[in-house]
Amino acid sequence: MLLDQVDDFDIFRPKMDSTKETLHAIATFEADISPAFPYVNAELGGWDYDQTNQVLLLKLSDGKWITLHSQKIAIRGARDLEESHALLEWIKGQINEIYDRRDRITPRYVSQAGLKIMEILKLLPLTNCKLCGYATCMAYAAALREGEISLEACKPLWEGKYREKREKLQAYLQSYGWRALDEF
Repeated sequence: MLLDQVDDFDIFRPKMDSTKETLHAIATFEADISPAFPYVNAELGGWDYDQTNQVLLLKLSDGKWITLHSQKIAIRGARDLEESHALLEWIKGQINEIYDRRDRITPRYVSQAGLKIMEILKLLPLTNCKLCGYATCMAYAAALREGEISLEACKPLWEGKYREKREKLQAYLQSYGWRALDEF
């Protein structure tokens, strides 16, 4: 087990705006979890991975973020103490489980933050049909990059005449470990 014991878990309201209803938390420990980062990035679709500084940022739904450092886990956006503890236990479990089967995972050293909105846009049908719920394909491309909407939401993309664009877009997104935020 890579991460067994957390030495300290500090839960607090954001210092810049203590009126916020969400909590932040920082867990510290002696174990170095950075060897797991490329595998966690591959499995959980890390939002941003800085291999040089060994920092992996995971973007979750509902404005929650988990940042992994070699000996620290930061959680942002928990609703309450119970959710803070649940998120810590969840990410600890993910780190350990993923690291245990790392020999069956292809590590990923790139991250979703590297996706370019213009590259996504070029691979969309460019109909501005609004069927996805966005006013323009550009707005949809931006939401797609952020993981805020699924690829399936673009109905024209699934028409036969756009098959090649769809396949290229899927390959492009997959190359960066893209996932929709609700895929956890």
